[in-house]
Amino acid sequence: MKTTIHTIFAALLTGATLLSSCDDYLTTLPSDSLVSEGAITTEEDTKTAVNGLYEGLISVGDSYYYGTDFITRPEVGGEDIQTRMVGDRTENFYRFTDRQSNARESLWSVPYVVINRANVLLDAIESGSIPMTEVTKNSKGEALAIRALAHFNLLITYGTPYQKDNGVSLGVPVVTTVLDAASLPERLTVAQGYEAVLTDLTDALDFISEDKTYGHINLWGVKALIARVNLYKGNYEEAYKYAKDVIDHGGYNLVPNAEYISMWGQCENSESIFDLDLSSTMYGGGRELIGSLVAPSSYGTMIATTDFLNLLNEDPDDVRLGLLIKDKDGQKRVVNKYPGLDGNIFVNNIRVIRLSDIYLIGAEAALRKGTPDQNSADEYLYQIRHRANPNNTKITATLDLVKKERRKELVMEGHRLYDILRVGDTVERKGGTHFLNGEDLITVNWNDYRTIMPIPQAEIDANPQIKQNPSY
Repeated sequence: MKTTIHTIFAALLTGATLLSSCDDYLTTLPSDSLVSEGAITTEEDTKTAVNGLYEGLISVGDSYYYGTDFITRPEVGGEDIQTRMVGDRTENFYRFTDRQSNARESLWSVPYVVINRANVLLDAIESGSIPMTEVTKNSKGEALAIRALAHFNLLITYGTPYQKDNGVSLGVPVVTTVLDAASLPERLTVAQGYEAVLTDLTDALDFISEDKTYGHINLWGVKALIARVNLYKGNYEEAYKYAKDVIDHGGYNLVPNAEYISMWGQCENSESIFDLDLSSTMYGGGRELIGSLVAPSSYGTMIATTDFLNLLNEDPDDVRLGLLIKDKDGQKRVVNKYPGLDGNIFVNNIRVIRLSDIYLIGAEAALRKGTPDQNSADEYLYQIRHRANPNNTKITATLDLVKKERRKELVMEGHRLYDILRVGDTVERKGGTHFLNGEDLITVNWNDYRTIMPIPQAEIDANPQIKQNPSY
């Protein structure tokens, strides 16, 4: 079935994410997504298409991507956050029980929806039929950046961590053209995937603007992403170079200690490099969005583990202790980074990249690169620790201290499982309030097949070129 892109853009213009007549275009990817040409003809059309990319990053239909699943899986899959009780909505991610027959489509199909939307836009721009104005150039840069982000997220979800085998294992299909009826893309290696991601990000720098438009990625957001991708790849020289550039020249500032707690209920703040802006879209009743999963007044499915509470309480004056609120059982163990905008718990802007993360990337890369830069590592770690408690003084940064600070600072933002896996660490999830049994994944490291998601069986059935991940 061919579906015209005109309907998609019409839906976006009215604020809808999709129309029921477009279901197979939006949800059966990458194998059989088909679109028609000619829908994007002006610079204003390119802006509308870009808005569709950001909406797709949040959700497509009832499949929530950054809106829920891409954040909750790495959080409850680590040692700092857990599902509160049996039967709660994040239990499958907590216990690593996803298999090819029951894995959610949100982490596979939705990124490919976003990628295909980006490819439609890029195809229209590169056809030469649209005047290459500053608006069009920026739209091209944003499309390249978002396509890179979606591919990168797929790689870290469905591929072996790069540093385990230098990227020789199978990654995911890299889709850089609009698919036709005969297209059955196969999985490339993780290394090839990373190369494609970094190529898109580097190319985006030639087109994207430095201007800060909230809810959109800009030049500094692209550089921050390059730093993150290189950190995962183990290219610490590049990770450090780009993190330092963003810190020194991006014009962002850490939110002060006194404003730290309140910033989570705000739309934008001084360290927002790239947020997804749910406040400007139609998500007022999104009961499956992450705010609803966290809020004790709603599902309340995610709580801090005993290990994490002990870690955070090492410093009784740490401002981040103020994020803890009571859960459904009356215990203070909900990390409330999703309190809702204007009192609406369902609407929380998603912090994809913020300056705190870039400081910690810079600190880690400074220590790991070929010629370590201890002074920079000390300074970057100090900035985060000093903001958490103004009485903290500068100390000698170590990798263990940086890892600990990442746990404290970035908890509930979708990083923890990936931080464990990307460098081959091992964590134990037992004791305290954990309810895992002997068949569940208790010892988390990159040697257990369950840390890599299975490709949905529907995709393998539709595309015989796709090979399933080992042991599924």
